[in-house]
Amino acid sequence: QWPWQEHEKTTPAGFIDAYAFVEHLSGFFRDDEVIVTDMGTALCAAFQTLKLKPPQRLLTSGGLGEMGCALPAAIGASFARNKGRVICLHCDGGMMMNLQELQTIQHHNLPIKIIVFSNDGYVMLKHTQKVNKMQYSGVDKQSGLSCPNFNLISDAFGIHSERAWEWKHVENTVSRLLEADGPALLQVDIDPEQPFTP
Repeated sequence: QWPWQEHEKTTPAGFIDAYAFVEHLSGFFRDDEVIVTDMGTALCAAFQTLKLKPPQRLLTSGGLGEMGCALPAAIGASFARNKGRVICLHCDGGMMMNLQELQTIQHHNLPIKIIVFSNDGYVMLKHTQKVNKMQYSGVDKQSGLSCPNFNLISDAFGIHSERAWEWKHVENTVSRLLEADGPALLQVDIDPEQPFTP
């Protein structure tokens, strides 16, 4: 009834709009898909964009806002489904909170498909600092914080990985992510200043 406002026209080249990506991603979902989100971009884009039909389910921690909850939640959801497939929507900052869970996922060969929205740090904090006319501090590379290349991290854990930074990559990378045996990770490069709605 109140669709998200399109940002694609203002998304810089070399980046993908998170809302448009999640909307497109839903076209790949199974009838019984379970999606788990972390905080920030992953939560906003999923909860404001997805139109799910039962028995599809969308899980998160609610209003607690704890970064890093998505990987452990996805593990629990996968085990609850008898090692079933789970789509895990995560962000680069939140991934840094629970990287060790990649080994748990790999060890048990859980078919968790992790999508990492990579936006060079903490975009929600950037917006808070911007709204309050503060200088950026500890939110991106320029202000003293950086995140690793999650494809290299994924490879180190023996988990298949993909990367998309333009729309021409999305169809094939998402298909390969979902078709991969066992766990897989897709890093999606989104606008470091991704706007949020509302």
